[in-house]
Amino acid sequence: MINNMNDEKGKILLATLAGIGIGVAAGILLAPNNGPDTRDSLKRTLSKAGDDLERTVKNLMDKLERNKVTDDGSSLVMRGSWDDVKGQLKQNYAELTEDDLTYVEGQEDELWGRLQQKLGKTKNEIMKVIRDL
Repeated sequence: MINNMNDEKGKILLATLAGIGIGVAAGILLAPNNGPDTRDSLKRTLSKAGDDLERTVKNLMDKLERNKVTDDGSSLVMRGSWDDVKGQLKQNYAELTEDDLTYVEGQEDELWGRLQQKLGKTKNEIMKVIRDL
């Protein structure tokens, strides 16, 4: 049953990506505007499509997490850069220092440990805080 669910979700994601690609191609071919206007319009369209895709993937990951197909925290998707998130965390939690928020790829567990110790929250609570930023 889980494999069927994953296959179905994969098909939905593939169909979404194909639809976005076809829409972008049609927009370029049928564009009534000049180059700069078309590029601006395309940027806006792609940005919206990216946001829609991110929302779709997040919803799928949330469902997988709720159904215990994936581990807790798998659905964490950050919007913006780590520097943006860091700035928000420092504003909301004055006790956090630059060292507390140092992120090194592959050493995420150390970051979670520092944040848990400093904020007195569980990993899931910290992920929710970051997700809500």
